[in-house]
Amino acid sequence: MNESNPFLAIEPDGMCPPKLREQLIAEIDLIRNTMTVVELYVGEFFKAASVLADPSVSTSGQSSSQS
Repeated sequence: MNESNPFLAIEPDGMCPPKLREQLIAEIDLIRNTMTVVELYVGEFFKAASVLADPSVSTSGQSSSQS
């Protein structure tokens, strides 16, 4: 059971080339920005859907102004 970890042989020095590091950071930034845009649009979609699903919320302001 004293076998060495084979994953240590993949990157023995643990250093990442600068070009690869820049590409990885750019990819992470792209994913983060994409998720922000998706969250914005999905959040607005669910907000609009909840207003349409519960008409008492959208008409509550109108009934008080008619009185």
